Amino acid sequence: MNRDYDARQHMASARSLEVKVGLLILAAVVLLAAFILVMGGVNFQPTYEVGVGFDNPGGLQSGAPVKIAGVKVGKVKQIEFSGGGVDAKSGEALPLVLARLSVEKRFQSAIHDNATFYITTQGVLGEQFLAIDPGSTDRPSIQDGATVRGLDPPRLDRLIAETYDLMHSLVGGMREHKPQLKMVFEGLAKTLNGTGVFFDHNADKLDRIADNAVKMSEEGVQFVQGAKAKYVENPQVDRILQNAEAISASGARSIPPLLEKDVPALVGKARETIDGLEKVAALLSSPEELAHVKAILANVDATTLSAKTALVDAQVILSHVRKGKGSVGALVMDEQLFDDLQELARDLKHNPWKFFWKE
Repeated sequence: MNRDYDARQHMASARSLEVKVGLLILAAVVLLAAFILVMGGVNFQPTYEVGVGFDNPGGLQSGAPVKIAGVKVGKVKQIEFSGGGVDAKSGEALPLVLARLSVEKRFQSAIHDNATFYITTQGVLGEQFLAIDPGSTDRPSIQDGATVRGLDPPRLDRLIAETYDLMHSLVGGMREHKPQLKMVFEGLAKTLNGTGVFFDHNADKLDRIADNAVKMSEEGVQFVQGAKAKYVENPQVDRILQNAEAISASGARSIPPLLEKDVPALVGKARETIDGLEKVAALLSSPEELAHVKAILANVDATTLSAKTALVDAQVILSHVRKGKGSVGALVMDEQLFDDLQELARDLKHNPWKFFWKE
């Protein structure tokens, strides 16, 4: 009996140990699965897919996070080579690489069709991830399966390669033109040396030039201040300006203002004048009228010439008269003759019989 009891006890203890070990292994497996799910970023939220094209995605890898304002909204599902080419409709070059993003459905309303997709890093040396600038809120949301163009990251490797090539070319050029560079540096040294010698020999002159420049600037300041005091801050100038303003105001008051009712009349007179000018121009536009006007102008010119000639002759005669030449000149300019004629006229007035009888 005791042996059977001990055997049953031993078997019960063995089963209990196996159960405990099994439970421990099961718990370890559950913890390992949970750890793998958490570390692997497994998310059970519904997602949708967006394709982003790049010519060079840099170091972006599959599984990299997709973030909006630092908040993870999805991950890079796959990166594939699309082959580039040219779009038959738009004629634009197609991207070489296509990154397929898996974005959670709950963030779809926040990503619009003009959103910007670009690659950046967490810190200076952190991992690369794809960031999204959501775009304008008045635009529609991006659709499931849409393909957009992303911004390529800066090519630091290309920059380094081009810098290396530039430095290599520079060093090669310096080696090839070493004699010319030597001459250039020697000339530069001579120029600097000569400049130093010139400044040493002409230090006093340069000091005097600097002093003269300072004096000229001071005199200029004084001149400006004097001009300001004389022509700007002078009370006489203010009075002159006030008088000019008063005169202009008085003139403005003395001139009668143009009433609004007079404007139509002035416009009508102007129109009548223009109509008259148009009629005159129409009359003179024919060849006969133009010939007649030319003949009139020719006659006016001839008359003017004749009048000018007569005026010249009259001036000559008047000049002769003033000089006492000729009968009229002698009569006008000779005082003795004038007196004799005056005496004769007086004598005939008192003795009219002398017209008929001569002693």
